[in-house]
Amino acid sequence: MPQKNEYSMKIAHISDLHLNTFYSNSYFNEIKIILKYILSQKADHIAITGDLTDNAAEKDFEILRNLFNGFGLMNSERLSVVIGNHDIFGGVQTAEDILSFPGKCMDTDYSAKVKRFTDYFRETFSKCVFKNDESYFPFAKILDDVLLTGLNSIIPYSKLTNPFASNGEISLDQFNSLNSLLDDFSEFCKTKLVLVHHHFEKFKPDSSRSNSLFQNIEKQTMKLRKKKRLYELFDKHKIDLVLHGHYHNSAEYMRKGIRFLNAGATIKGRNLNEININFVNIEENKIKIDIHKLENNTIKIKPAFLSDLLAQNEIKWPQPKF
Repeated sequence: MPQKNEYSMKIAHISDLHLNTFYSNSYFNEIKIILKYILSQKADHIAITGDLTDNAAEKDFEILRNLFNGFGLMNSERLSVVIGNHDIFGGVQTAEDILSFPGKCMDTDYSAKVKRFTDYFRETFSKCVFKNDESYFPFAKILDDVLLTGLNSIIPYSKLTNPFASNGEISLDQFNSLNSLLDDFSEFCKTKLVLVHHHFEKFKPDSSRSNSLFQNIEKQTMKLRKKKRLYELFDKHKIDLVLHGHYHNSAEYMRKGIRFLNAGATIKGRNLNEININFVNIEENKIKIDIHKLENNTIKIKPAFLSDLLAQNEIKWPQPKF
């Protein structure tokens, strides 16, 4: 168990680790640094919101499982994971893959890949108060007085609606199950959190031609469809925070009166030498979020939502050796 911290619950939120040991830049060392740092900060729980692997390789899932085991995290009370599109379909690894990737996606057994993901991290699903035995999602856990629910936002491949295998949607079955479990368990918990891979961010228009082109591609290939009913459901049940990844940015933001936290830039942000780790600090029903930025042996701690108004804390830290 972690040592006591100053909050009643401290959750570390990371995402989009994209482990890929097929290539030299696998992010393996970065992931070890991240986990060691999280434990040094006395986090009670770690939430990972998808794309744990880059190419859905069996070897990479095995490495992550062993790594989590080595840090004592393969436990439902210590770790929660949801699946990302790369954990099912993989991604484009070489220039030649651009042409072959659609065929690879078409040949992917979607249901089998979801089952494989949950099998590799089965211990993290072992103490759920709700779990769908057929589709595995949604699941729900109660950690002290925090209700934590996880969703699968990945949809099967389609040439028409999901041509890059990166669009998403919460199925109607999942939606109805989520509504029911929130009805059943919300009264027992002061704080309600939702984990999902896909983002809810709204891209700001940019006057530059190149950025506008990029944003148009981004909007069409990384969409979460049917968000309106999710906003309504989150509002109905007074969800305190939605944690996600997918879009490689680390920030807190509001949409339709709902509070969101993105950890998509844990490793693959704009600055390739920077690691970003979100910490969700819960006291009673109040949530304080800090983003810890690790770069060049320095940690910068920013209050996420008010970072432009509050001073940054900056400290030196020893580089972990493995």
